[in-house]
Amino acid sequence: MLSLVDRLQAQVRLLREALARLDWEAVARLDKQSRVLVKAVATSESWNDRELHLGISELSQIYAELQQAGRSERERLAGELTRLNQSKQVNQAYTPLG
Repeated sequence: MLSLVDRLQAQVRLLREALARLDWEAVARLDKQSRVLVKAVATSESWNDRELHLGISELSQIYAELQQAGRSERERLAGELTRLNQSKQVNQAYTPLG
């Protein structure tokens, strides 16, 4: 069985890979796993282990990156929707009344 440190490292790696692909469904699945893993770390007898703290720190860092990527993606999509809406309005302005 993998140690908590190994599991944290694997989780961070998987989250980074999902972020690189912008695979939000994978991120959502991994988020659920991360919550379980963090709970296991928090209730672990080795909570004071330096490597566990580093693993949690890495996990926290990837979550900050995920939040930033999510904001950027939301802004990109909002811009795209705005352009589509404007295009639709222009199209309607030039459509003859029937």
